[in-house]
Amino acid sequence: MKIAFFPGKFQPVHLGHIISIMEIYEDYDKIIIGITEDNPKILSFEERRDIFQVVFKYLDKFEYFYFDGILSEINNSILLPKYDICVSGNIVVIKKMNELGFSTRYLERSKGLYYSGTELRSIHEKG
Repeated sequence: MKIAFFPGKFQPVHLGHIISIMEIYEDYDKIIIGITEDNPKILSFEERRDIFQVVFKYLDKFEYFYFDGILSEINNSILLPKYDICVSGNIVVIKKMNELGFSTRYLERSKGLYYSGTELRSIHEKG
């Protein structure tokens, strides 16, 4: 079984995340979506997980994993789930996972489309 780990803040979950995950869907038997607890906290882990569960309702390869902090600060792979490859569009995450000895796959973000969690959070803060 080939397992991918797709980590992120997902604050908030947006179309870019969905497109990226669907791009790798057929490549793996299971995809673990790793949801970090990091600031700013717009949505709880449960709310972000629930969004993914609604979007991927008819797809069966997903598992959700919560971890506190940000992935680039983890120095112990014991804190992470068992997987074969870490897939991310964040080069900092890719470098960190390589340092920890994990196989990685860099995934270009949303091919030609632009989605920014930072901009979405800014819009949310302004109301």
